[in-house]
Amino acid sequence: MRYPARSILRSRALPWHAALFIALLACLALPRAANAQETATVVGRVLSPAGEPLAGATVTATPAGGGRARRTTSGDDGAYRLTGLRPGAWTLRASRLGYASAVEQATLAAGERRVELRLGDQALVLDPVEVRSRRDTERERTRFETEAGVTTRVITGDEIKMLPGLGEADVLRAVEVLPGVVTTSDFSSAFNVRGGSSDQNLILLDGFTIFNPFHLGGLFSVFNSDVIARAELLSGGFGAEYGGRVSSVLTVETDAGDGEFGVDMGVSMLATRVAVRSGLPGGIARALGGERGQAYVSGRRSYFDALLRPVTDFPYHLTDLQAGATIETGGGGRLQLTGYLGEDVLDLSDFDPPGDDDDAGDVLRVRWNWGNDLAGLRWTQPLGSRWVSESRLSFSRYAEALTFPDFDDTRFSSSITEAAFRQDFTRQFSGALTAQAGGEVTRMEYGNRADAGGTTFFANGRDGIFGAAYGQLRWQPSAAWIVEPGLRADLARGGAGACGDGDVPAVEDAGEGGTCLLLSPRLAVKRFLGSRRDAAVKVAVGRYVQFLHSLRDEALPVSNDRWILADGYVPPVVSDQVQLGVEKYWGDTWYASAEAYYRSYDGVTDLNPADDPNLASDDLLRGDGRSYGLDLLVRRSTGRLTGWTTVSLLRAERTFPDPLAAGFEGVPQTVTFSPVFDRRVDVDLVLQYDLPRAVQAGLRWNYGSGTPYTRPAAQIVGFETDVADGGYRLPRPEGEDPDVPYYVVPGDRNRERYPAYHRLDLTVRRPYVRRWGTFTPYVQVLNVYNQRNVLFYFFNYDKSPPTRSGISMFPLLPSIGVEASF
Repeated sequence: MRYPARSILRSRALPWHAALFIALLACLALPRAANAQETATVVGRVLSPAGEPLAGATVTATPAGGGRARRTTSGDDGAYRLTGLRPGAWTLRASRLGYASAVEQATLAAGERRVELRLGDQALVLDPVEVRSRRDTERERTRFETEAGVTTRVITGDEIKMLPGLGEADVLRAVEVLPGVVTTSDFSSAFNVRGGSSDQNLILLDGFTIFNPFHLGGLFSVFNSDVIARAELLSGGFGAEYGGRVSSVLTVETDAGDGEFGVDMGVSMLATRVAVRSGLPGGIARALGGERGQAYVSGRRSYFDALLRPVTDFPYHLTDLQAGATIETGGGGRLQLTGYLGEDVLDLSDFDPPGDDDDAGDVLRVRWNWGNDLAGLRWTQPLGSRWVSESRLSFSRYAEALTFPDFDDTRFSSSITEAAFRQDFTRQFSGALTAQAGGEVTRMEYGNRADAGGTTFFANGRDGIFGAAYGQLRWQPSAAWIVEPGLRADLARGGAGACGDGDVPAVEDAGEGGTCLLLSPRLAVKRFLGSRRDAAVKVAVGRYVQFLHSLRDEALPVSNDRWILADGYVPPVVSDQVQLGVEKYWGDTWYASAEAYYRSYDGVTDLNPADDPNLASDDLLRGDGRSYGLDLLVRRSTGRLTGWTTVSLLRAERTFPDPLAAGFEGVPQTVTFSPVFDRRVDVDLVLQYDLPRAVQAGLRWNYGSGTPYTRPAAQIVGFETDVADGGYRLPRPEGEDPDVPYYVVPGDRNRERYPAYHRLDLTVRRPYVRRWGTFTPYVQVLNVYNQRNVLFYFFNYDKSPPTRSGISMFPLLPSIGVEASF
């Protein structure tokens, strides 16, 4: 099938709230005149011991001869600015919990001076039963105090390892325990956020897009837990700098280390992995334009094929290779490089079944391989004393191919490629006002093809150029308020250029391509409650746009994505969202939040069961949808017992034209149903406990109400055409085994629901500290009480009355492994 682009230029009318945002941006961006002849200004950045920008640090300037001290807090990029200082000698101090303070003496003259403040390492004197990293707790608290509307949930690398996974720690399995996140199957680590489909999640590795970060059709992720510092999920309210997806943003951040040599390795029942960290030699750092830096390289491979080779051929293996480096450049800049290569191979091309050699010809030999490639470069650099620049250049590709060695002319393949450049600028005008603006240019190309027996059943592919520009402000008019207006413009041109209205004549004829421009205004407001600023109410509204679709059937437990771009017949997804929340801290120990949301979706797609093979415009159905719900979270971060519990309430709907009802009068022409990820109630309980003798225990219990499915209504016999009478007749048996066609009549789509799902998982770890390093054996048990959660139902109409049987998800599944670091 093909998706020919049509030349469509659509410019939506600028709404009044977008005009208001533009006016507000113009007014607030005007710099204030400063009396620079009589006062001094000190600017700079607060850096971690590794040279990374550090947000949430307190910067204090104290006059040498005594007097009133001035204070500010570093921003997300580590930048700080103190104005109105009298010329003379000052003491500058930067401090943040978990680090040794940085102190600099500076003699200030009228005008501006730049001073970089690098914090030092500090051995925290913590309660011996402390589990959650205070640095990460402070990171979340800083986001709470400095950002208005975004909903951010952080899972640290240590917490990921304490959450039970399939054989070993898995960051995508860990994301499942966050509020607003649901999954539909034990066999897939793909996830859905607040009623969106799984392809509507933007997944980033160190800020760079990775398309299909799964092994074995979604069973587990491609990320090595040994090099993960943290994972941050933005489940709603994210600002104008984020685009490309409408549901959520998951950022997986790696840890290049502190420059000291170290090795982390592990062996699980799934794979063997190793990660090496070290400081970069000075010559390499200087050759890359830096002064010093750190690097890591990580590899993982499953080993069953090698282990069982003397006995039998095991047809599957996976490989991951990941590397990165962080280099400090002149003037307080930082250069970050990230690379990933991964591949799955299911090879049955040499499979020889036991028994009679004559049976070998009945075996279908296949080779199926798929994987990701990613390369990214990010450069963060202060420009003078007022600006910070961040540049990103990346290449990302996902490809899969299914071939049959016995049939050279049979092949199924799918791929998507992205090359992108992004530039961002941030300026802090004052402690109350920060502006951010930027843009990106992306070229994407996809291809899907199926050939068999010399016939091409479908071959579709497109490329397109995507551009985006955005601007947003962070304005804090008082200690009690934060206001963040923003506006994003997304432009698509080329094969992906049309806005998807296949029945609308093109305004601009651009040959094979068209142009689509969509504006996305966004606004977030936060109001702190009380003088301690430990409680707040927030609201966020915005529009989000996505030009990419996956045709993967989410009802299938194991499957890969097959991507397509929006064009003249495939619409972009446009989602309008609003959320209202309240959150509260009780010291460093307790945190709670409640957040309600509503989302609409225009341009969602579904396969057309009645498409015409000769008509390219009807392969997909265009529909709309909505979702609304409530997410609750309570978390304890300190003490011997830590963890959190979440309750997520959701209702999601999709509405599509019903092509099977076309032409019938009095029959509804649309069908509204709940998608397979419409889990109305989802409860997660996560506990981590320090037992005696340094034993660490982790527990996860999950309850979910039943997900929807379509139940067959009946099974019928297909009639034959009676040519003589011009009517129909029952099939006439021929031979001893007549081939009588039976057809299943489905009931209302997703009208029924599976039974409720619940499962308990445990993990136990025991670190042993030796002179050479740390040795940690662990045990994980999935589905401790062996609950038979339903995956599929099957209905047998050969019996009267019909019978129902089913397939269950994971049974009781124990596993062991060992980790070591030195």
